[in-house]
Amino acid sequence: MGTRPNQTGSLFGGEPEPQATPEAPLKAGLYAEVAIDRPLDALFTYAVPEEFASKLAPGVRVAVPFGPRREVGVVVSTRPDAPPEATRIKPILKLLDEEPSLDASMLALTRWMAEEYACSWGEALAAVLPTALKREAGALQVVMIRAHPDIDEATVAALETRQPKQHRMLRTLRELGGGIELRELCRRLNLTDSVAKSLAKAGLVFIERVASRNDPLATSSVVRRRPEQLSADQATAVSTLTSALDSGQGGAFLLQGVTGSGKTEVYLRLIEAALARGKGAIVMVPEIALTPQTVGWFRSRFGEIAVLHSRMTDAQRRSMWLGVGKRRARVVVGARSAVFAPVPELGVIVLDEEHEPSFKQESTPRYHARDVALRRARELGAVCVLGSATPSLESWQAAQSGGLRRILLGARVHGGALPPIEIVDMRGEKRDGPGPALFSRRLATLLSAALERKEQAILFQNRRGFSPVLWCASCGETMRCAQCDANLTFHRRIQRMVCHACCEELPIPRQCPQCTAPNPRMLGAGSERVEGVLKRSLPDARVLRMDSDTMLRREDYEHALEAFGRGEIDVLVGTQMIAKGLDFPRVTVVGVIDADLALHLPDFRASERTFQLLAQVAGRAGRGELEGRIVVQTSTPGHPAILAASRHDYEGFARMESKLRSELGYPPHGRLLRVVIDSEDPALVVDAAKAVGELMRGQAQPGGMVLGPAEAPVALLRGRHRRHVLLKAKPGTDAIARVRAGLRAFTLPNHKLRMSIDVDPMSML
Repeated sequence: MGTRPNQTGSLFGGEPEPQATPEAPLKAGLYAEVAIDRPLDALFTYAVPEEFASKLAPGVRVAVPFGPRREVGVVVSTRPDAPPEATRIKPILKLLDEEPSLDASMLALTRWMAEEYACSWGEALAAVLPTALKREAGALQVVMIRAHPDIDEATVAALETRQPKQHRMLRTLRELGGGIELRELCRRLNLTDSVAKSLAKAGLVFIERVASRNDPLATSSVVRRRPEQLSADQATAVSTLTSALDSGQGGAFLLQGVTGSGKTEVYLRLIEAALARGKGAIVMVPEIALTPQTVGWFRSRFGEIAVLHSRMTDAQRRSMWLGVGKRRARVVVGARSAVFAPVPELGVIVLDEEHEPSFKQESTPRYHARDVALRRARELGAVCVLGSATPSLESWQAAQSGGLRRILLGARVHGGALPPIEIVDMRGEKRDGPGPALFSRRLATLLSAALERKEQAILFQNRRGFSPVLWCASCGETMRCAQCDANLTFHRRIQRMVCHACCEELPIPRQCPQCTAPNPRMLGAGSERVEGVLKRSLPDARVLRMDSDTMLRREDYEHALEAFGRGEIDVLVGTQMIAKGLDFPRVTVVGVIDADLALHLPDFRASERTFQLLAQVAGRAGRGELEGRIVVQTSTPGHPAILAASRHDYEGFARMESKLRSELGYPPHGRLLRVVIDSEDPALVVDAAKAVGELMRGQAQPGGMVLGPAEAPVALLRGRHRRHVLLKAKPGTDAIARVRAGLRAFTLPNHKLRMSIDVDPMSML
């Protein structure tokens, strides 16, 4: 049978011991150590049948018996004898690869990830492999769903109170007006496919398996002209990076350049040099910036490239992955998981907008693509480039101390100064009716003037919906989700209150749920309200809203950007999906509606993220020959992050924020490890968090300080109560390693509890 060689290894959850199977012809003296995607800090030993012996090697996928189930695992090593403690060893059932899916370097990288991020080796390997390769039969079809064309509004409305989940799904499908992949729809609405099956049984929707579609990004054809001459800064950067490539030792670099300084062209020239030397490249950008425009730039320069992102179907991702391994494409462009692409002779890894928190995985294994990229490049002798106009403080500090070599691009390639940023104190603006003003007089004037000149504008409001708060003037209570520690947001188009944490919906109450006073008030503004006010104040403007409520499918996002690029849209209104990665030369006005939103979050990175977001949004204006202007509306005009952003003063902000972090022992002047305990039973959470806190304190000294346990800032999420414990470790100590090891050996006392270990967390919520 398969056996766990180390019975004292960590157990994050229980699994049944594999049971005996009938005898099979085995290869004498050959056993395989297999890693399985389970939270078990152990490998499992299986006997190798004679028929598989010649092809079995580390990195191949195998089907194995695991308790009453059949699982797919990865062979990580072979051995000539069985473990001493083994009694009955099951044989491997099937060999799934002719050649290893993962090479020795990737096995080493995932082993490091398992140790670094406190997960099992099997879980780390599962993060690397495409979903289709984690099953015995890779899917070549996708499940699509669409509403019946004859469904009317009355049919949808009839489900609202009787079957609210079915109502939500059917309403969304009617709004789409076409098909969507079932998996993607369920993910966005936080629903299971059982809801779709019920609708199909009632004849309201069609569910069908279809051949995998082509990924829209796979055919992007946006051309980026190769400039005949680089700027002096660009030329220096390319020379420095190419020299590192030629050295054979690689290197880690921070390419820091203001928006519009030509960082992308530096990446392209470096990749050209790598390809000329027979090497491949990986380019990672934030998921939200992975647009046809971005992909088209690389395709126009290099021809066949592979694209990897989260919206791909399993079949698409499998095809891309296998194509890269077989050298059909030497350049990979993608989001976070592209860091694992099996590029042969990898010579360059680029992480653009390296400060983006989306490069941190928020599920097991909780890796950061930046750190994985640096590790992979170091092991392969490749060049790793972290690019940003506003680097994370961790990368900035590493450049100060010599851990990264910094290359500066100080000016825009087309010359001229960065566009001026004007701060408007909204406390002095005239009110719009009973509520505060939404647009300042200055922003309204600039918008009108830009539209008269046939120019374009972008309005940024990093909050979706119409109104984020429903408030009772009588008792002062706000309407909150019963399953989450979050306010319900009013969405005017669907006339529903929505929880943005769990996606639950409720009808608009006519009276306060707490004190029954009539007509609670709507407070605040989201992107939906910004769109509505803009259309009323500028009725001739062609306005488009881009947020996760209007851009349900990737093609919706792409069609919107294409229309904006053709000049068919005058003003884009949206959330963070319009804040980065867009390069449109006719955008001359950018307005930030509520610059304070992120400042008030209970997170030590709140100021840093506010500065970065403002700088990125401001970078969307004045990218061509036309002069740009940015208006930042705020109720805290004197905040240091907002003032520094208005001066385009990254260095001043970084020095100030770094000094404050140093005094408090937060990154980059220390490391963090955060543990979150959650359960539907609050009493269980309190007791388990206390036990975790005591364990961590016992392992933290010297060099570490444990804070908590305490309620997490989001104390209730999807019906589960949450408490967290935080370790602050001083630089140069092994406190993180000691506590991490202790936690991996800790067994939760109750199966109703869940524990997540986050090393170097990016979110404290």
